[in-house]
Amino acid sequence: MAIPHSHAIVGCGRVAPNHVDGFRSVPDWTVAWACDRAAATATAFAAEHGIPRVSTDWRELLDDPALTSVSVTVDHRQHAELAIAFLEAGKHVLVEKPMATDSADAHRMVACAAANDRLLSVVAQHRYDPLVVAVRDWVREGLLGELLYVSVNLQSSRPQSYYADSYWRGTLDGEGGSALINQGYHCLDTVRWICGDLDVRAAVTRTKVLADVIETEETLSALLTADGVPVTMNVTVASSVDWRTRIEVVGALGSVTFDLDHPGSLHHWSGSAELQRRVAAEQARTATTEAPGIDYYGISHRRQIADFAQSVRGGRPMLSTARDAIGTLDTVLGLYERSASAKALR
Repeated sequence: MAIPHSHAIVGCGRVAPNHVDGFRSVPDWTVAWACDRAAATATAFAAEHGIPRVSTDWRELLDDPALTSVSVTVDHRQHAELAIAFLEAGKHVLVEKPMATDSADAHRMVACAAANDRLLSVVAQHRYDPLVVAVRDWVREGLLGELLYVSVNLQSSRPQSYYADSYWRGTLDGEGGSALINQGYHCLDTVRWICGDLDVRAAVTRTKVLADVIETEETLSALLTADGVPVTMNVTVASSVDWRTRIEVVGALGSVTFDLDHPGSLHHWSGSAELQRRVAAEQARTATTEAPGIDYYGISHRRQIADFAQSVRGGRPMLSTARDAIGTLDTVLGLYERSASAKALR
């Protein structure tokens, strides 16, 4: 007989419903707590999702002996503090991206998980998208040949209301950035998953449209390399488009263009008969199995949460590890550092 597990959501904001959805999709897992600094937010969230216990102080949850795991979905700056506290209290932790706003804190989190024999996972939901997994396989199997370049583009619209409704978004202290560390993170992590570690070559940030709204960047453009392969990236939160991504992987033998738009879609492909066959199989799978999920986030949280639960039960490593999430964070921080250096040179 399976052992029942209890879960808590700490931070009842925009992405929190996906954590409820994901853990309720796992057999023998219940969501027992809704915690938020704002009492009205926590109470309303608990009522909407049928969560029995409510708190405005995450410390109250530390002493719940029945609590197996916690989703940390608060502002970026608090991720490390809360994750470490729950790990030390014997809880397994799933923390939203980015895992921290400082590399040293990220390493502390991983060390704390190991010292307390608890699982720490950082949300990297697109690594679990079947389309992303397929593209990664095609690249690793050489179906695109020697990679020539990769381009990444994200347009999103985050109006003043998006920032006004939050105490932390658009602030350097709470968010640690904006367009890159929040929205662009998804694309950056996906490219790292497909192509490997990235080296930062150049970066430029700009804030014009939202200059009176946010402290941080609304647009970032960058040049990186993956084992010498050029990777260009453009991301903005000041577009008129709500959300649109495009990732293009171009090789000497073939190329693919796809998105992460919940669910992801292939837009272009060319190459060998084997690549064409694999693309056709992926399109057939998408047509029959891909569900839209909730809001615009899709159901990728479900896949990672299922992996998280399986790892908690059996102790096996997850597909996406917290240690690897440090690499994505370091790339984000490297892009910010390089863009700051570029500003200083001007």
